[in-house]
Amino acid sequence: MTENIDLFLFLEPGSDPGIDRVTQDLGDAEALLVWVPDGAAAAEVAAEAVADGARLMELYRGFDLASAAQVIEAVDGRAAVGIAGYGAPAPRPIRDSATVFVGHPSADPAKHRLVREHANGGRTTVVSVPDSPTAVRIARELADAGTEAIEICGGTSLTIARDVAAAVGDRVPVSLVAWPVDSIERAAAYKAEFETENA
Repeated sequence: MTENIDLFLFLEPGSDPGIDRVTQDLGDAEALLVWVPDGAAAAEVAAEAVADGARLMELYRGFDLASAAQVIEAVDGRAAVGIAGYGAPAPRPIRDSATVFVGHPSADPAKHRLVREHANGGRTTVVSVPDSPTAVRIARELADAGTEAIEICGGTSLTIARDVAAAVGDRVPVSLVAWPVDSIERAAAYKAEFETENA
């Protein structure tokens, strides 16, 4: 794994984290995307990633408190861990999800997009966008295409997530990655480093 690359874990029953992984170009950065079958596998991948220099990881596609806690315990304060949460329950299991990374100025959603089809017929779409208006447009397109859950990256303002949720209405639940108290200091340090590197 590349030093200091961000890690994004996606819950997908039947996945093999040794195979179901890809390094994704987000426009201004790269992220390691890994699909895991459960919290125990996620914890193993997270521990490996931290040992390799990961500073930040986010959990998507239905991690519950127990599976997210396994990751928090495996990381043991060495990296920030955020989890996508919903104001209302997300569909279970999530078969067709989209994760939207907002705020990479050079991101082109046509170019910086990954669609991963799963063996069970499910799908994960990951797309990077430069700004809020583009996030809203892409969210509408995803909702129109039948996406069951839209998850907004943890580096995004709550107001942008609100705008996305308003744009799709009650057709699709929208979540925003949040940082539990276990990760607040690491998340703040990551944010400061990111802003300095991209100034």
